[in-house]
Amino acid sequence: MKEEAPAALAETQRLLRRLITGPEGVRPALAENGDPEGRGLAEVIRDDAPLSAVDRLEVYAHAYFSRILEVLRKDYPALHAALGDDHFHALISDYLIAHPPTRFSLRHAGEALPSFLSGHVVAATLRAGFPWAADLATLEWAVVDAFDAADAAHLTREDLARLPPEGWGDLRLRLDPSVRILQAGWPVNRIREAFDAEQPLPAIAPEETAVCVWRRDERVFHRPLDPMEAACLGLVSEGATFGDLCGRIALEVGDSETPARALALLTGWVESGLLSSPL
Repeated sequence: MKEEAPAALAETQRLLRRLITGPEGVRPALAENGDPEGRGLAEVIRDDAPLSAVDRLEVYAHAYFSRILEVLRKDYPALHAALGDDHFHALISDYLIAHPPTRFSLRHAGEALPSFLSGHVVAATLRAGFPWAADLATLEWAVVDAFDAADAAHLTREDLARLPPEGWGDLRLRLDPSVRILQAGWPVNRIREAFDAEQPLPAIAPEETAVCVWRRDERVFHRPLDPMEAACLGLVSEGATFGDLCGRIALEVGDSETPARALALLTGWVESGLLSSPL
């Protein structure tokens, strides 16, 4: 790079950032910046035969995009596998135009991809061909979020054993910080399950599906929920008591079956690590 006066350094840095991070490459970014011939760039970057200033900068731009693409392939592995290389590459190019990274950490680079897939006009063609893509992206981003969630002590059987009988109705349950409850129009959990098992990805049809995602012992799990369990976990997320849950369950199965159903749900949640200890 040619020597710069201190006053021009910030503007040069802004220029290079715009050119390097342009998802379509340096030349389109130069044209968008009003300098299609790259004359302004030539004033701050020397040609170095056989590469011009533009070509030299393209090396950095390619590395920038390739690194983000690599990260998003890891954050969305089943989506990448289901779409294929070409569709996924085009998707990420369009996505980065609409949502260029705004943080230093690439951890957050893909956080807007589910909303981009579900609603952005640029993604309309991909939505038509892969209508489940937004739901699958939502599930996979929940996996990323769950892995990075805060730690908390889990509710245990021993905690419950110490609770006096009269305290059960007012027991206020709390979800572990890693728990995510998703509502999807497609059973995309089947695609992720097949990917994780290294099996062929299944074709799926529209089906309202609730999925629970959570982390335990540095592993992230996910499983579908039946409507009653999904409703009960939703109540827990809103601060419901165990008594509230029993009332909700009674609406479905009646008073006589409620204690067994409620105990089965609570036991399963405790054993899976879905609840943090409020005691």
